[in-house]
Amino acid sequence: MNCDHQLLIVAALTLALLTAGCNGRAVDLDADGTMASSGASSGPSSVGGPSLRPTFVKITSPPPARVAQIRGTTVELECEIMGSPTPTVQWVHGSGQTADWEDISVNVISEDTPTSVARVVSRLVIDRSSRASQTTYTCIGRSAGQLAMASTVVYHVDAGSRLGNYSDLLLLRPLASGGAPTHTFMNLKNARITLHYKTLFENMGTTVVLPCKAVGRPVPEITWLNEDGNVVGSLQDPRYRTLPTGELIITSLRWTDMGSYTCVAKNAISKDESETFVYPIRPN
Repeated sequence: MNCDHQLLIVAALTLALLTAGCNGRAVDLDADGTMASSGASSGPSSVGGPSLRPTFVKITSPPPARVAQIRGTTVELECEIMGSPTPTVQWVHGSGQTADWEDISVNVISEDTPTSVARVVSRLVIDRSSRASQTTYTCIGRSAGQLAMASTVVYHVDAGSRLGNYSDLLLLRPLASGGAPTHTFMNLKNARITLHYKTLFENMGTTVVLPCKAVGRPVPEITWLNEDGNVVGSLQDPRYRTLPTGELIITSLRWTDMGSYTCVAKNAISKDESETFVYPIRPN
C-alpha cells in the first residue's frame, strides 16, 4: 500500500486514520465511527470483529436543503452515507413512495455484509417534469436498526421565469449531454451511475460485492477496471466476476486486493465512471 492510498482513505471516510510512513497500521473503530491507530504493523490492519465493532449510520455529505429545477431538464441530487454494517440507501419523495419510478432497485443497496464498514454514494436522477410547485425528496440510510436521513425541497420553475422569493436557491444545472446529439423521439438518456461504494472496509476471507447501479437508455453496459486500467474479470483471476446487474464480486478477499476499482457505465449516448476503494482488514 502506498501513501496515496492511505490519503485516499482519509479523504474518503473523513476519519482520523493515523499512519506511520507507508506501512499499514492496525486500526479500531470507536463508538462514533472514527478510526484510531493501535500501533504500527507491516501487514494488514485489524478491526474489531462483529462483537466489538460499533454499529452506526450517518450522513457524511447530505444533498442541499433547498434547490430549484427548471421544468423539462434532467437534474440530480447526491447523498453520501456511511455505516457499519453497510447501510441500505433509498430515496423517497413527499408521499413516501420510492423516488425512482423506473426501477426501485436502482437506489437501494441490500444490507448483506454484516462485517463491513462502507461509505455509499447515492444519486437520484430527476428527469420528469412535475406540475407541482415543489417536491420533497428524502435520502434514507438504514443500518442495524438505526436510521439517518436528509431531505431536499426541489422548487420546479419554468424556463426564463424569475425565482422571485426563491432567489437564494441553488439552481440545479441540467446534466450535460457530453456533446452527444439529442434524439428526443427515441427518448434516449445518458448513462449515469446512481449508486456505488466510495470506500469499503471488509474482513479478509469474505466475499465482497461492489455495487454499480446505473440508469440510461439504452441500458448502460457495466465494466470494471483495476488501478492499471485493465478490465477486471474471471479471465484474469477466477476470484473476480462481474454480474449482469453490474456488481463486481471478489471472493476470498485478500490483502493484495486492496486498491481502487473503477466502474464504467456506457451506452450509445455517453459514459459515466465511479471509483471504489477497497481496504481489506484482518478479523480478530
